[in-house]
Amino acid sequence: MAKKAACKCKPTECEECPEWIFTFADLVMLMMGFFVILWVLQPPPAKKGEPRQALPVELLAAIREAFGHVPDPNSTDPVDIEMLIQKLAQMKAHRGAGLGGETTVPRKAPEGTDPEAELIRPSKQVGTGGKVLFAPGDAKLSAESMRALDEITPIIKGYRNIIMVKGHASADDYPDGTADSLKMDLSLKRAQAAADYLVGKGVDRETLRVQGCSTYEPVVQRAYTGDLKSLNRRVEVEATGTLVKELQDSKQGKAKETKDPG
Repeated sequence: MAKKAACKCKPTECEECPEWIFTFADLVMLMMGFFVILWVLQPPPAKKGEPRQALPVELLAAIREAFGHVPDPNSTDPVDIEMLIQKLAQMKAHRGAGLGGETTVPRKAPEGTDPEAELIRPSKQVGTGGKVLFAPGDAKLSAESMRALDEITPIIKGYRNIIMVKGHASADDYPDGTADSLKMDLSLKRAQAAADYLVGKGVDRETLRVQGCSTYEPVVQRAYTGDLKSLNRRVEVEATGTLVKELQDSKQGKAKETKDPG
């Protein structure tokens, strides 16, 4: 009986496939996947007499993005332009100078809707807007005075701090020898007229404090000409550093202490 021929192959080669077979199979699968992608991405067939349509710009931009392409800002290539537009759309909208749209500039004014105001004197008070001027001996607001108050209104509107409306009189409002009470009364009427106008424009009346200063606070000393004298016939609007709630809370606290001393 003839003996079987001995296998000259190594045991591992007889029982298992060569390792290069797996690499070859992977390459074939990759090529098949590549051709499937090309088949899916091909544009629809053009109608008779029409040119063949190209791939959509959005799709080409997505393919370049996947391969890490960086678009050139100065390029006229529509695909690069589309990529830049998409990057801009992904960016967060600018909401102001600081985080959340809040300004990073240090607050120079009391709390309110606007973080800043024009500082006109180094003190705890903040003045804003131009001076509201009046005719001699008159407390009626002129058209120019109303325009000045219109400029002040959007700046102080919404604040919860005390707003001082200070009326002033000038030496030429009344003849020499006039009683001081009349000058004080005139300055108070001017302040009240300005305050009523501000309230009519939406300023909270609770925040306003009307004050008459008579002739005791002239901005121009020894004014001899009409233009200089008119600067003293004025109303000034000043925002203090005291919030309305601070005065209200202190009043409530005092009332509670009076009822319950212990």
